[in-house]
Amino acid sequence: MEGYLKKWTNLFSRWQDRYFILNEDVLLYCDSQGGQIKGQVHLKVSALILVPEDPLRIIINTGTTEIHLRANNINEKIDWINALKSAQDKCLSRQNEIRFEQKIQELLTDVWQTGAIFDETLSMLIPKLEKNSQIKEMADRLESIGKNLKTKITLCAQIVEEEKQKLQNVENGTVYESFIHQNSAQSVMREEQLNYQHQPQHGQSSLMSITEITQLIREHQPIKYSNLINNPAFQKIKFANSPKRDRLPYRKDPNEKINVWYLCKELIGKDLGRFSVPIILNEPLSMLQRLAEQMEYSDSLEEADKIAGDSALRMCYIMGFGVSPYSANIGRTKKPFNPILGETYEIQTQNCRFISEQVSHHPPISAGYAESKAFQFWAHTDVQTKFNGLCFQVNPVGLFNVILKSSNDHYQFNRCTTKVQNILWGQQFLDHMGQMKFVNLTTGDNGVLELIEKSGKSECEMRGYVKDKNGIEKYKLKGFWNDRLIAYDSQREIIVWKRHQLPQDSDWYYNFTEFAMQLNHLTIDMIKELPCTDCRLRPDQLAFENGWIDLASSEKHRLEEKQRARRKAMAAASQVHVPMFFEEMIDPKTNLKWYKYKGNYFQQQWKQVGEELLDLF
Repeated sequence: MEGYLKKWTNLFSRWQDRYFILNEDVLLYCDSQGGQIKGQVHLKVSALILVPEDPLRIIINTGTTEIHLRANNINEKIDWINALKSAQDKCLSRQNEIRFEQKIQELLTDVWQTGAIFDETLSMLIPKLEKNSQIKEMADRLESIGKNLKTKITLCAQIVEEEKQKLQNVENGTVYESFIHQNSAQSVMREEQLNYQHQPQHGQSSLMSITEITQLIREHQPIKYSNLINNPAFQKIKFANSPKRDRLPYRKDPNEKINVWYLCKELIGKDLGRFSVPIILNEPLSMLQRLAEQMEYSDSLEEADKIAGDSALRMCYIMGFGVSPYSANIGRTKKPFNPILGETYEIQTQNCRFISEQVSHHPPISAGYAESKAFQFWAHTDVQTKFNGLCFQVNPVGLFNVILKSSNDHYQFNRCTTKVQNILWGQQFLDHMGQMKFVNLTTGDNGVLELIEKSGKSECEMRGYVKDKNGIEKYKLKGFWNDRLIAYDSQREIIVWKRHQLPQDSDWYYNFTEFAMQLNHLTIDMIKELPCTDCRLRPDQLAFENGWIDLASSEKHRLEEKQRARRKAMAAASQVHVPMFFEEMIDPKTNLKWYKYKGNYFQQQWKQVGEELLDLF
């Protein structure tokens, strides 16, 4: 069944026409007939609710959200209710058939195993009875009965299999087949989505299971081998060596709403870094990977390093680099995974290489370092997060540092405040606000970027300036953090940063940029080479990326319990965690805490001696 129904969107847009298609036990909808699928509802896990006060309304409760629909007349409502209930009944019937089939298979397997034990026992017994002809005759009779039983059981199994095939043929020739013919393009898209995680990309044809891959690391990386080979998330995936991907394994409906009312009592007024956030509020990236996103626009640092004789213009490019990560946050209202203490992440691009490590648990702090021929970069993310009932607010703590190698200029800058608005109702959106202050510790140049809070006509706007050490203004800056930053004086305008175009259908993939899409991409070679602490090997995050929510949630809980047990054991032994690749320092210029990279990761000395890191996963 298909047709137009009205769907409640929000308090401002209210009821909007949407085209609905009922495909077996899945209700799909789009803006108009023939349009792109905007969302789907699985009826097998949903409840249908009628509203006596509004006889045309239908409510579908999915367990995490409620979808409100409205028919145009009472007859149309009755038709849809009957169709939806019929789809649920058929789904339940299919589930019962599956359980029935599984039960038969289990019973047959048990019978065959018992028969094999009977044969083996009898074959061992008969030679010992050769001298007693009467007992030997009874044993031969038992053997004959056993063979007869096995023959009849085999015939029964064949009949069951034939009947199952008949049922499948009947089912495949009716509703499902007609829907495929009428909606071939959409069906192909959904089929590709279901099979994406098992298919190689960009011409790669070699697929390997985790069992095949880990045989190569079994002897010299026992921690990583044990964690991977025994994990249900890794067991479900075939891996390839595709160098790049243009989508995630699972398409997430961008219109799906989260019912957070049941969270309010536990969340309001608390620091989100100090308790386990439900996994539905996450995106499939770690805070370590979010820190690595600063490198998406590292070409701004390359350009700054090429500028000679104009330190103020170099500062403008540094400011473009500093504000650039905010453009990757558009539409991304989910929280990254909190890394486990000792967790790491590495990435190497054409321009630079980057390493990050979780160096503190309370407060949660991620330290990062990057280097190239043109620059050095280091930072740590010490954030304070609050939920006040209306919005999430993130207040960063700590400074970001850049050194340009040609000029030896050393820059420091801070991040501004971020808010996720309309958590409980209305359209969620993310806003950045406040001042970002930049200083060149080498020359004394300084700059300020003011990100203006969204209000009225002002949206994503920013403006600022660059002054020299004497306070003389050299450049003004203007722009929008979702588009570009322009530096200008009385003679010229220069685009010092411009946002990259988003990939196709990015709204179905957490609004990830092309760069973010690669951050959790895991290949065969990576599985072999990455340390056992790299967050791409983290099973809860991998399961969540593939859309296996229940598995991801259970794995997340397991890892948190494992981390607590390790922390208790260390406390009992009076031990303190020491970061592997960073060490805590106090900056003599600012008297602030920072984390110095030890320089011992990319050399891979720890790999050469066969040393493994912590058993985190």
